Amino acid sequence: MWNLSLILFCAALVHSKQFPIYKLNDANEVPGIGLGTFILKTPYESVYNAIKAGYRYIDTALFFRNEVEVGRAISDAINQGIVTRKELFITGKLWNTYHERDRVELGLRRSLQNLSLSYFDLYEMHTPMAETEDGVFTCTDYVDTWKGMEDLQKKLLVKSIGVANFNSKQLNRILANCDVVPAVNEIEVNPSFPNLALVSYCQQHGIKVIAFSPMGYIVLRQPGGNSKKPYPDDPYLTKLAHKYKKSVYQIVLRYSVDRGFIPIPRSDNPDHMKENLDIFDFKLTQKEVQKINEFDINSRVFDFGQFNNHLHFSFNHP
Repeated sequence: MWNLSLILFCAALVHSKQFPIYKLNDANEVPGIGLGTFILKTPYESVYNAIKAGYRYIDTALFFRNEVEVGRAISDAINQGIVTRKELFITGKLWNTYHERDRVELGLRRSLQNLSLSYFDLYEMHTPMAETEDGVFTCTDYVDTWKGMEDLQKKLLVKSIGVANFNSKQLNRILANCDVVPAVNEIEVNPSFPNLALVSYCQQHGIKVIAFSPMGYIVLRQPGGNSKKPYPDDPYLTKLAHKYKKSVYQIVLRYSVDRGFIPIPRSDNPDHMKENLDIFDFKLTQKEVQKINEFDINSRVFDFGQFNNHLHFSFNHP
């Protein structure tokens, strides 16, 4: 009979083959799909079930206000032998209230403590927009904040560093003033908002795109609705689903993969989690990807409207 450790090792091996592994521009490796943890109804159960299902990339953030529950799920999965810390890829994010260079490490350590972790595989500046704890906008330069991010990497508190919700002009300033090029830019990308120009910019500069809200409005709409398209019963997406023997949701996730970035869908449903992983045994054609791009209505699910008047608001430029 196989002993338990051998069974767990083989299970981990099987899970590792469920998705591709990509190299970032700093040579660190990242799984080809992750679990988003924003607005989860049951953070502990969702993250624990996701790890059991085979997820190895967990995307977290201080702003999500669920780090303690997420961290408990990660710890339990590790302590129960389901996975090792080395097999996981955990992302954290620096919130706007820690943008001063001498406060960046404080923000990091707060999240590490909440999650019961000693390091992040990837740490991102959540936005380029600084504010006080009271929500008052400040003019702290995100280039200075980035220097603080570089400090973290030098101290070995994080393996990779990146940004989120940055536009191409802001990335240009980072690239002109950095010692370390951002490994990723985590941005919204989906059929309703394909973000073509920014995705192209990132890919040209070797910055991996992480796609949050990869399904966009399709998971927020009922079939046959009269709001923002596409809908779950869209004729073209349904046609592709029949062709590849997948669900419409799997087609939309595969669209992310075939455009060259990493989707991080969120889910509380174990069946949906497994379905979301099952997208690596087929490939959309270039023509099909381009056709899905045509759903573009330039409409974000998350528009950060509360920051419209911020000096460093990033959504007014690709």
